[in-house]
Formats: sequence, structure tokens, C-alpha cells
Amino acid sequence: MTFEVKIATLNLFNYAEPPLAYHEFDSIYTQAQWQLKQQWLSDWVNVVQPQLLGMQEVFSPDALQAQLATHGFSHFAKAGEPSIEGYVANQSVVMLASQFPILESAYVPLDFTLAARFGVNEEFSPSREMLRATVILPDLGTTDIYVVHLKSPRAMLDHQDVNLDGYGAALAGSALGRWASVVKRGTEAMLLYQAIIERRGQSGNAVVVMGDFNATIDSSELRGLLTAPHQLYRGDLHATGLLALTERERLRHLRHFQLQDAQAIAQACAPEHQRRVSHYHGALGFIVDHILLSQEFDCQQQHSLGSVSQYQIFNQHLISPQHPHDDYASDHAPVLVNIKLR
Repeated sequence: MTFEVKIATLNLFNYAEPPLAYHEFDSIYTQAQWQLKQQWLSDWVNVVQPQLLGMQEVFSPDALQAQLATHGFSHFAKAGEPSIEGYVANQSVVMLASQFPILESAYVPLDFTLAARFGVNEEFSPSREMLRATVILPDLGTTDIYVVHLKSPRAMLDHQDVNLDGYGAALAGSALGRWASVVKRGTEAMLLYQAIIERRGQSGNAVVVMGDFNATIDSSELRGLLTAPHQLYRGDLHATGLLALTERERLRHLRHFQLQDAQAIAQACAPEHQRRVSHYHGALGFIVDHILLSQEFDCQQQHSLGSVSQYQIFNQHLISPQHPHDDYASDHAPVLVNIKLR
């Protein structure tokens, strides 16, 4: 009998149980608004029935755990606690809900000494802690699940920081501020990548990385997450001893550490899937919520243990919202992959 697992990621967009405020003192849901927000999530979970659900923008993890427990989730992990001052929550956390046992969970240990080599301040810290949870999947065994929420595109500088006067300061502030966000997001992504590779080498566990990356997967700051063997420099191959191996042996070693975008795997394994966007910025739509997989889930690999049978983005509430059901839905679309294990 073939086993199938459903894995999803969803930015919940300010999941904060009243009377807790999010970001601003007056940003508090009424009880009616909060019920609509919870109902939207419950309805989607009931219809889609994911078994692993990574979530971002969680300000009330206890309330979320209680809600999802009624939907068959019995195992939970989170990356720390929200930052709350009085009744105002300023920093959300990421969280994983699982219907499978979680053996352990921890912050993703990032090597901040590498940040200095990128030219980034040695006191660099991620915008949010990242989560790694080791889950036991039937027919596959221990799998490392990463849930992340990388730096938003919101500018980190403004016109007061650019040492300019007049109207031009607004343009410069916006350009430099957004570039600062790109640098931070890219640094987060590459430190995450280094941590994933280190853990993969130690444990050998299959890998799933999911979350709100706040950029398209082909953006300059995220492209390194999908580094392919043919992109390596000859000097790196020589220094690590890979150049002495046959091409087949070299690929076998490198693919063990390589990540693939679930959407790209779906195009190869289930080409009928539909491409949709997961988030809108103004009138422009992008896919910024991603699920990345190790070779165990790639049907194109000879020794894969599973394949992506379906890839879906549920964005109906973004393109054609229904009142009042979608009034307090997320501003992101859930992304789901069905993985059929052999």
C-alpha cells in the first residue's frame, strides 16, 4: 500500500488572540473578527487536511495549538516565544503542527561568524528564529522539517538615513532601505543553507524546508538555496576531492545535499499542476511561500523514496474574496504538496 503525506506552509497574517494587540496598541481583533479568522483557518484545514503544517506570524501559539488539536494535530513545535510588551506583541514566531511524532525540535543554529565574511556586521541576527523539528514519517523515517519566515521586503532605512536633503532623499531612502532588506534576507537564507547542509551531513535525514521566504525562489538572495552541481567552480571541486571522482560519483555525493523547489519537482513528476501566486504586493502577484525538498522526494532521482504527486496554491481568497468569510483571512495563500512515498 502506498502512503501519501500532505505538507503545507501558511503565513497566518497576525494570528493574535484578543485582547493581545499585534504591532500597534490599537490593532486588536474584536471577538467577532477573531472568530472569523479562526473559522477561515479551520475551514481550509478541514477541506485540505494537511498532516504537516508550518505556520508563520504566530503571536498566540497556545490558542493556535488548541485550535489545531481539534483537527487531528497532536504534535507541535515552535521557535521560542513571541515578544510581548504589555498587551502589544512585536515579534511573531514560526510553528509546526504535525500528525506524526516529533522526536526533537530546536532553533536552527546559525553560524554568525560567516556573516562577517559576507561583509555583514558581526552582530548580525535573524529577523526571526528559524525552527528545525525532526519528525517520524511512515515509510520514510526521521525527517528534518524546517519552518522559516525570512526578512520582509520592508525597507530597513528611510530618507533620514541616507545623508541627503530634499525630494531625492525619499528615492534614495527607499532604494537603500530595500537593498538593506535584501542583504539581510539573503544572509538569513545562506546561513540557513549552511546549517541544513551541516545537519544533513551529520544525520542523513531527509529534508523539508518551508515557509514565507518573502522573495521568489529565483531571486538573487534565494537562488543559492538551489545550488546545482554544475554551478560549482572547478577550484571547489578540486579542493574537496570531488574532481578526482567520476561524474556519476560526483553527482551522487552532491545530490545528497542539494535542495529542490517542490514546484519544479511537481512540473517534472505531475506536470498537470496549475501555477498560481501566493501573495500580492499591490496589483502584482508572486510566489514567495515555498517548500524545498531533498532528493528523497524527487521522482527524477533513481533512489528516491517518494515523489511529489500534487502541488497546490490555494489563493481563491486573494483573487475573489467572499464576505464575510474571507474578511480576516491571511494575505498569503497556503501552499501544499502531496508526497507519495514508495
